[in-house]
Amino acid sequence: IDVTIDFFLKHIAPEDIDRLSNLAKVSLELKQSQEVEYNIITADNKHKMLSSLLTKKITNEKGDIIKIIGATRDITLIKVYEDQLQRQMDNLSKSNKDLEEFAYIASHDLQEPLRKISTFSGKLASKYGEALGEDGNMFIERVLASADNMRTLIDNLLEFSRITKGEQSYTETSLNFIVQQVLQQLELSIEETSAEINIGKLPVLQASPTQLKQVFDNIIRNAIKFRKKDITPKIGISSSVLSVIEKEVHKLSIGTVYHKIFIEDNGIGFESEYASRIFQIFQRLHGKSQYPGSGIGLAICKKIVENHHGLIFAENIPSSGARFIIILPERQTQ
Repeated sequence: IDVTIDFFLKHIAPEDIDRLSNLAKVSLELKQSQEVEYNIITADNKHKMLSSLLTKKITNEKGDIIKIIGATRDITLIKVYEDQLQRQMDNLSKSNKDLEEFAYIASHDLQEPLRKISTFSGKLASKYGEALGEDGNMFIERVLASADNMRTLIDNLLEFSRITKGEQSYTETSLNFIVQQVLQQLELSIEETSAEINIGKLPVLQASPTQLKQVFDNIIRNAIKFRKKDITPKIGISSSVLSVIEKEVHKLSIGTVYHKIFIEDNGIGFESEYASRIFQIFQRLHGKSQYPGSGIGLAICKKIVENHHGLIFAENIPSSGARFIIILPERQTQ
């Protein structure tokens, strides 16, 4: 087949003929390489998208162009994947916008009726407590407890929605200092349970101190909460630098320094099949009556770590407890 410009043009889809005809004429006058995308219709009436790169022009002795050298490839599937990815990004953007709108509603419209429920239930109990009797007061206590649970849930949802992947303020952050701050906040729980916490040398890295404080607070708080009965809670926190092999396993940049932080406890642990489920929002492995909480804490941890371009996962240690592993880069790059 004599591959001429006319040969190309007779296969071009109608909507691209004029554009390609003009481009073909212009390309003969250009000195640099040129790439163009266009649609064609095959002999069996199938539509495909091609990409042609014109790289070199061959001339005769008179300087007339007699041949153009280049490459043409079928990019139909690439475009299909790009369209699918764009739709997914649009859906994600819409989902994020819906979440932001919900956060606004939760912070304004839901909080107000919740405050009224708590206020009027409290007034009802104080003014008519004797007339209501034992059962009536018990019902009011349940209303107040449910209102408190609802308030906690709303606050945690707001906290989850505010952790976005927008511009973060990263500073040099000592994880040893962060952990010490968390232990001060949990001082009462530590004293009540006689928890033993051993902290090794932890790295200094670029991070958001406030957000990482949330991560360690959630995990250490859970380690104390999910302790074994009649056994002193023991929590160990240590770290190491990721090896090249570990970076390859986790598909991380070989040229970036990563630190791996271990948080281990001797608590009740969890079944290994739930290792990924515990990081999903509203996922609980135990009843609220036994272990109170909203089921959002670890989802917040995962979102924060991913915002820091890191990884977090959990392992069950049979007959010993649970181990949480956080992988974070030493430096945050664009």
